[in-house]
This record gives sequence, C-alpha cells and structure tokens, in this order.
Amino acid sequence: MKKTLLLLLLPFLTVASAFCQQYSISGKITDAQGNAVPFTSIYLKNTTQGTSANDRGLYEFKVAAGTYDVIYRYVGFKEKLEHLTVGNSNLQHNVVLNKEIYQLKEVSINGSGEDPAYAIIRKAISKRNQYLTELQQYSCDVYIKGVQKLLSAPKKILGRDVQKVLQLDSNRKGIIYLSESESHFNFEAPDKVKEVMVSSKIAGRNNAFSFNRASDLQLSFYKDLITFEGLSNRGFISPIAGNALFYYRYKLLGRDVINGQTVDKIQVIPRREFDPVFRGNIYIVDGQWRIYSVDLHLTKASQINFVDTLNLSQQYIPVTPKIWQPTFVQYRFNGKVFGFKFDGYFIGIYKNYNVKPNFPKNFFNGEVMKITKEVNKKDSVYWNENRPVPLTAEEKYNYKFKDDTSGRKQSKPYLDSVEKANNHFKFFPFVIAGYTKNDRYNHT
Repeated sequence: MKKTLLLLLLPFLTVASAFCQQYSISGKITDAQGNAVPFTSIYLKNTTQGTSANDRGLYEFKVAAGTYDVIYRYVGFKEKLEHLTVGNSNLQHNVVLNKEIYQLKEVSINGSGEDPAYAIIRKAISKRNQYLTELQQYSCDVYIKGVQKLLSAPKKILGRDVQKVLQLDSNRKGIIYLSESESHFNFEAPDKVKEVMVSSKIAGRNNAFSFNRASDLQLSFYKDLITFEGLSNRGFISPIAGNALFYYRYKLLGRDVINGQTVDKIQVIPRREFDPVFRGNIYIVDGQWRIYSVDLHLTKASQINFVDTLNLSQQYIPVTPKIWQPTFVQYRFNGKVFGFKFDGYFIGIYKNYNVKPNFPKNFFNGEVMKITKEVNKKDSVYWNENRPVPLTAEEKYNYKFKDDTSGRKQSKPYLDSVEKANNHFKFFPFVIAGYTKNDRYNHT
C-alpha cells in the first residue's frame, strides 16, 4: 500500500520539485567604458528580494523559473530595469549602467536668490519624524560581509616579520580580515532589538564567530544625530536633522524621474570645516520628501578616529506601498597608522521584510544577540548555495589558504610555541585591542 501511494504521489512530487528548483541569474555590471561598477544593488521589482555585486562588479542570485523585472541600481548611475525570463537553466546576463544625468533646466532660483535645495530640505526635515516612527516593529534577514586589506606595511615591527605574522604576499599586501554572516534581525520601537545569528564564517578561524552584527550597521538619517561607537566621542549631524540648516549649505544638482518618481539630488556642504558633519549627496523623493538614497562621507576634518575617510551609502526601496526601508548599506574606509596603509568595507543586504511580525510577549527579554553552537558549522556547500555576493578570486584564495593553514596549527607543540611568542608585548596589537596574556591550560 505504501509503495502504491508513493507511486501515485511521485508525479506530484516531481512537479513540486520543479517549482522549487532554483536557478541563478549572474553576470557582470559595467559602465559604458567597460569598467566594473562595484556593489551595485540588484533586486526584483516590488519585492525586497535581491543581492549586491561584489567589488569586481560580479553578481549572482537565485530564483525559480519564471519571468522577472530586475532592477540594477547604484548611486551615481541611472537605475536600470531589465525584463528577464529564467527557464530551466541558469541565466548569464551582463548589464551596462549609464552615468546619472540630473537635469536643472526645470529648476529656477527663487526671488531671494536661495538655492531650490533649501525648500526641499525644509520639507524633508518636516517629514523626518513621520518617517522615523512610521514603522513600529519589523523583522528582516540580513547578510553582512566584511573585508579589510593591507595595501602596504613595514617589513618589521619590534623585530617581527610583518609579512609572516600577518600572512601577507611578497609585497606585504593582502586580506587581513574576511568574514560573512547571516542574521535574522528584529526591531520594536523605540529601541528594542533582538538579532539571531544564523551562520558565520571567518577566514582561518573555523571555531570563531563573526564580528559582523546587523545592529552595528543600523543607522537612520531621519535621526538628528548619527553615532558610531569607537569612531568618535560625539555624534554627527544628519543633513536633515532639525537643526541641519545651522550646519549645512545645500545645492540642488538636478532631478531625474526614476520609476515614475521625481528624485532630487542635493549636495550637502559643511558651513564650517571642523563641524561634526557629513559631505556628499543626499537623494530625496520629490513630493514625498523621503530619503531615496545617500552617498555621504566623513573625513579627518570631522574629527574621526582610526580611519582617514569613512564613506556611507544607503539605498531605500518600498517594502509596502507606503513604507520604505534600506535594502543595501555600505561602509567603506581607508587610513594609515604606524606605517600600515589599509582599506576595507562592510556591506549589509536586507531582505524578507515583515512589517507586521506580531512578536510574542517577552520576545524582547534583554537578549540582543543570540548565537547558537551551530552558527559556525556551515560548510562550503552551504555558503556556495546561500551567499548572495560572489567571492572574488582573491577572497576565494584567502579562505582556502587561511583555512588550510588553520588546520595545520592545531597541534600542541605548535600552539605552545605560538602562545609563547604571543605573550611578548607587541606594540601594534596593543594599540588596536590592548594586551592580553594567553594561557590555554590555566585559562588566564
């Protein structure tokens, strides 16, 4: 009887399997001159499903067979909508983005000589609190990737071979931190958060957990102050803060129609050189006066620590007809300290927004971050299937090299020798994280 039932169900199971089968849309995103456009956002129209290109402009995401409207979007380029059909095989699709052209011909200076940007900013300020508080609770899935590289380094520090200690190439360059994580993020106004880490991977540290946290990437320019723990002792004024006009000058660079909506591009300019403010551009949806995207940066003039420049990029899309949320956040940084020149980035990709999660009672119990023992047990097959941003060749090599090296460094003689070496005071790590004596046996 069971065998007969299985035979009867087999055609239906086959059909269901076909519907569940996932195929990839992948390719390279370039500008008109053939240069890669890194970190382009890609998402399915009218959804929050999507991904980002890597720093070489390569992208890949998986969908079921069907027809899709796919949006390719990056700050500084004209948004592109592609109508794609995915059959029963993977689809290779390269995309060329054109530079944005924001027109000023329909914009005129008023009788007082004030730039039209000021009127737009005032309206955005008046709407700021509405957009800050309109979503009282939500949950979403977040993928975070962090990469830090050394671009140059001294040969030695306190007699130690920098190339050997940091596993750099012969030019003393290379990736010193590579990590990916997936989390389920939950929020309830005004400030309750609970993040559940689903998976974590760090190059060369199979037993460690990623430092990546979705809550660390959370920032809203609808707030008056933007704070970055460790970067500065003071907050930075949002370009649409209640008192922003005291800190910024504005210039309307133009406007463009994107998906039927007029978007204003506004340059934000500090009134004083050393104020805690941003520089760059903010994009406002005309008529709604909400943020469409931001492309801002902080410099040493803003009195930031540890890095010379920090670039921030955010892109918003509608998660309901009336509510917009970020789907892509990027932090890029660079600097130089003690002869070490470095740069890096963190990106966050947000999807599967639920704006009515109906959290159970006592869901927010003070536990802001939950990490289970299985988080760092996911193998390469899992990551190859689930990572939304393709690895570059350098990143693939870094994972393999450091994971292989890590596997050879588990013997007691090796660990004892490393412990002895590491318990000598080293200036550079002390500056970054303080000094800790390691004792694997006495746990001190």
